[in-house]
Amino acid sequence: MIRFYAITSFSDNLNELKKVKRGVYANVEDEIRSEFSDRSIEEIRSNRDMILMSDDAIVIKLRLPDKKHRLAKKDGYRLIYMVSKNKETVVFLDIYPKRGPKQRLSVSDQELAELLSQFAEEVKSGNLSEFR
Repeated sequence: MIRFYAITSFSDNLNELKKVKRGVYANVEDEIRSEFSDRSIEEIRSNRDMILMSDDAIVIKLRLPDKKHRLAKKDGYRLIYMVSKNKETVVFLDIYPKRGPKQRLSVSDQELAELLSQFAEEVKSGNLSEFR
C-alpha cells in the first residue's frame, strides 16, 4: 500500500491556496487525490518530468489540471514530490499554481535544496506528517 506524506511547507502552501478569496484554488486537494488514486507506485515513479534522482529517491515535477477553471495541465498546478525507489512512499514537497493570484513559474535549485533539507529535518525529528 502506498503511503503519502507531506512536509510542513507543502501543507502550509496547500492551506494558503485554499484560503484565496472566492475559492480560486478550492479544488486543489481534489486534483491531487484524483491524480494519485488507483495508480501503482511504478506509475507514480515513471513520470517523465524528473527534477533530481539519487540512489534511493526521485524528485518529480507533476503538472496537474485545474478542472474548476477548465485549465489544462500546462496552465494548472505544479506539484513537486519525492518518491522512494525502494519503498511505496511518496512525499509531497511543494505545490503552486501556474496562473492566478498565487502563481509561480518554477522552483529554483536553491528552493529545491531547502525543501529536501526540510524533508530530512522532519524525518530526523519524527515530524513528517501523513497526507490523507
